[in-house]
Amino acid sequence: MPFCVKCGAEGPLYKSLCESCFLEGKVFTSLPDHVDVFQCGHCGDYLLDGKWVDIEAREEVSEKAVELAVNVIKDAEPQSVGLHAERIDEANYGVGMTISLSVEGLEVHEARSTIVRFKNTSCPRCNKLMGNYYEGTLQVRTRDRKMPEDLREEIVERIYKLMGEHSKDNRELFISKVNRLTTSQGGVDVILSSSVVGRNISRDLADQYAAEVKETAKLVTQKQGKDLYRVTFLVRLPAYRFGDIVRYENKLYLVGALRANSTKLTNLKTSQGVMVSNNDMISAKVVGRKEDIIEAVVVTETDREVQVMHPTSFKVFDLRKPPKFERKGDTVKIFQNDEEYYLLPLQG
Repeated sequence: MPFCVKCGAEGPLYKSLCESCFLEGKVFTSLPDHVDVFQCGHCGDYLLDGKWVDIEAREEVSEKAVELAVNVIKDAEPQSVGLHAERIDEANYGVGMTISLSVEGLEVHEARSTIVRFKNTSCPRCNKLMGNYYEGTLQVRTRDRKMPEDLREEIVERIYKLMGEHSKDNRELFISKVNRLTTSQGGVDVILSSSVVGRNISRDLADQYAAEVKETAKLVTQKQGKDLYRVTFLVRLPAYRFGDIVRYENKLYLVGALRANSTKLTNLKTSQGVMVSNNDMISAKVVGRKEDIIEAVVVTETDREVQVMHPTSFKVFDLRKPPKFERKGDTVKIFQNDEEYYLLPLQG
């Protein structure tokens, strides 16, 4: 039967010692007398483990800070940790910790405590924000018309959403400023912390609105031996929008899906769809907006015609159905150009 080399007790040994002798005088964990946690005085985020995080309660921050600060010797393996923080005053929290460890197969329990001290500072992100730091500018404009307010706000909302997606894992990405222009052409300028994100957002807008993007860069300084450029992305939206009516090659079309390089058009008379390059679409003229389209009640319908009632004049008239025409419900959308009415196809 093996025995302890120190006291002679028989039984299981741990490095030639019985459990009592092996554990005697040993400490497997330690905490510093105090743990300092820095909080940004502007955004309120806390610096934990080298990262700025948004946590509401200081008790939770204190417990996380202590868990990060505990030192465990090499041969011990933590199994579970219990933490409890109590407020001493606004800047100091006492934290008690109980920890269970496995050491040479033995279950060991230890208790520790420390003080967490909160200190104010300013995070790099807020330093940049307060210093009006930026690397990219998005200039969104429209061609041949003033940008409608609803379109401008739709674009601003989309930019904020895209920036939110980019900044989930990188808080250094942010919007510095949004300038809504009141000039005759209107539009919006969005100042960004990153030209890379600016490029990604400009490409998204180009794809969403069939916009043209022009990029210009200006060298402003050097940072750690690297050239630092400020890049301007001019995003010019076409005169037309999804759902507008345009005249293209002397025919009327309903504008459908818009992409970075092309736009889908549907002929109002034949219902035939065609993809037109955005370069060719420059010659297209808008003859009607979405708000000019009328929703008329269907009175009767045959294989070839639909009889409708105008919603304001209450005039009843017949319209020839274009090929493959379909409707849902008791109304159809119609558009008047000069003295002629057109039935519009369904759009997703």
